[in-house]
Amino acid sequence: MLIIAFGDVHMRTDRARDIPEIRKADCIVVTGDLTVRGGKREVMPVLEALAALSQKVYAQIGNMDKKEVDDLLTIKEINLNGRGIRVGDVGLFGLGGSTFTPFDTPSEFSEAELARRLWQAYEDVRVLPAKILFSHTPPFNTQVDRVRSGYHAGSQSVREFLEQTDCSLCVCGHIHEAVGTDRVGATLVLNPGMLSQGGYVRIECDGKTLKASLQRC
Repeated sequence: MLIIAFGDVHMRTDRARDIPEIRKADCIVVTGDLTVRGGKREVMPVLEALAALSQKVYAQIGNMDKKEVDDLLTIKEINLNGRGIRVGDVGLFGLGGSTFTPFDTPSEFSEAELARRLWQAYEDVRVLPAKILFSHTPPFNTQVDRVRSGYHAGSQSVREFLEQTDCSLCVCGHIHEAVGTDRVGATLVLNPGMLSQGGYVRIECDGKTLKASLQRC
């Protein structure tokens, strides 16, 4: 099974066409920020462009997407925010939005709310042998949540969750400049950066064996 994941689209879907194998992938997962402070009208062209590239697309809001985007993804039955799904033997589950920022973006939440949705989503996939968390906001105090000033802007709730569970992989975003790889406990954490800069994650799973790597197109 092949999964292609990316985030921080910000209405720029053109680079997705350059991703090798994207049309052969079993699914595409968007980790958040489909728009720039946008709603239903702005997100529809993004979803249509991605649907033209893959037979199945899953997505969730980032902090830059309005609540109506979350509602639309739920109606379309492709929302990963606060829920999990089974794809083969792999559980995919998600956490949209972010912690509070200085920029007053549309979808910011308390650590308590993020933790609640994380555990809610995890329950949907707990029994599966391989579990992948798609979290818009990265775990706190890692290589993938550091802004240019050096400040760590990730979520403590995401970090604690990864320390306490058997999650195989976490794909995050939100901090555009923090492209990279880290580990929290036994969990590999990958931040591919913005799609417009060609960043994505390639995930291959065969039974219980999962391989994931940062890629650039």
